[in-house]
Amino acid sequence: MTTINYTPEMVATLTANAPLDYTKAQALGAEMGRSAKSIIAKAKREGIEYISKPAPARKKSAPTKSDIVSAICSGLDIDDLAGLEKATGSALSKLLGAIK
Repeated sequence: MTTINYTPEMVATLTANAPLDYTKAQALGAEMGRSAKSIIAKAKREGIEYISKPAPARKKSAPTKSDIVSAICSGLDIDDLAGLEKATGSALSKLLGAIK
């Protein structure tokens, strides 16, 4: 025998509140005695529209240590400074700033 986790009335409530987002899922979960994740999973299984959180913004691309070392090499007119990449990024940036 299968246990019914969501009654037809519960599914109707989810459908009536569509489109769902995380905040609505939390509120409905509190009403129904379910977790927000359970509400979201049921909504997706039933084909009820769910709007997920937008992805966090990516970090701005900063120059890599290799880029900074290359700039230092260019500024000093040196072919190679092997091993300098192991220095901290802030130290390399200060060195590059002092050269320019």
